[in-house]
Amino acid sequence: MMQSEDLNLRHLFAAVTTSKSDSISNASESLHISQPALTHAIHKLEGLLGQALFVRSNRGIQTTPAGRLFLSHVQDGLGILAAAAQKLRQSERLAPLITPERQISNTQIRAFLAVLRTGGYSLAARSLNFSQPSIYRAVQELQFVLGVPLFASDGTLMRAPDGVQHFADQIRLALASIQSGIDELNAIDKPGTGRICVGSLPLARSALLPNVLASFGNTHPRVAITVVEGQFAELVSSLRDGSIDMFFGALRRDIELPDLRQQALFMDELYVVGRSGHPLAGKTPTPVELTAYPWIVPMAHSPMRSIWEDFLSRGNAPFPAQQVECGSVLLARGLMCNGDWLGLMSRHQFALEHQYNVLKHIGPPLPDSDRPIGVTMRRTWRPTLLQKAFLDLAEEISKSISRADGQDTVRAEKTRSVQQVLSTCH
Repeated sequence: MMQSEDLNLRHLFAAVTTSKSDSISNASESLHISQPALTHAIHKLEGLLGQALFVRSNRGIQTTPAGRLFLSHVQDGLGILAAAAQKLRQSERLAPLITPERQISNTQIRAFLAVLRTGGYSLAARSLNFSQPSIYRAVQELQFVLGVPLFASDGTLMRAPDGVQHFADQIRLALASIQSGIDELNAIDKPGTGRICVGSLPLARSALLPNVLASFGNTHPRVAITVVEGQFAELVSSLRDGSIDMFFGALRRDIELPDLRQQALFMDELYVVGRSGHPLAGKTPTPVELTAYPWIVPMAHSPMRSIWEDFLSRGNAPFPAQQVECGSVLLARGLMCNGDWLGLMSRHQFALEHQYNVLKHIGPPLPDSDRPIGVTMRRTWRPTLLQKAFLDLAEEISKSISRADGQDTVRAEKTRSVQQVLSTCH
């Protein structure tokens, strides 16, 4: 399968420039190359992609529908690459480059990322099946173009400073954007195929994603879907470098995320949960009575942890003497089923156990425990048609969850209000 790293960046730049022109002659003049050279570059790119990007006629050159779809993603990717190069130079107080995306080659990028990943030229060469001198030369060429030192040796490993690490993340994001363009073309050649990579926070694994994945799988059986589980900070990092397309779970109103967009899908509330035979089952205990038992405590700095600590504080309750800090719903269920442990869960997270009388909520939902559940995306992200269909389905299923929870009126309005707050703050 064609990968973004396999495509010549200069050819991609030439194709984007041509798509903005009405003739090969105008494009070649803008690029300062001959018309035969430009025509050869476009033909080679089209041959690799297996799709015509342009049609020629006596009226000039027009971009095909497939070409427009592909090149829109390519233009995004080249723009990310150019901005990253300029930012890296700016950090060293260097003057901006003229079209850096045209001066950088895919060989240089592959070598640079391999050295960063492996920590050395020898291992990088082995991982790419290149010679060590060729890897070293490619990295030096990239360093010369950027005018910024990329690595320093600590005696055993080649290490990159923080600014270069950020540059590498942006390169990965640029390649992911170009890959989306390739995926769009593949979907034209083979309808119903493609790939989606989704991140998931704990709640989404039980309340939302299983339904979305099952329904989407029924209508798109040949689409490869990868689900990456992680904590919020991990998924944000993966989102920013293009490793995942989007992630689902509790949204964060307490963190500035200027480059990301959070979209609320439905509201959720939290219950204290324990085994069905727990001494407090069927009661409405006070916070002090609850903390007399061992607790599975939400992870520090998470929205759930803040809700739990506020609940204890308002009830003048001490922290439980026995506690396990844990973000795993599976581990929490195991502890609750094997003792008098208590924890916080959305009712979606223990719905099956509640149905079979294994776990029960203890008392009513925690006051002020409403949380927006939704999807987080890059603000400038251009989803493929397949990814857009996945998002649309997630929105539709979220509406069903809201209806099932009786959220059509009050909570639906809260969801809209939260979305307004998120869009204003970020």
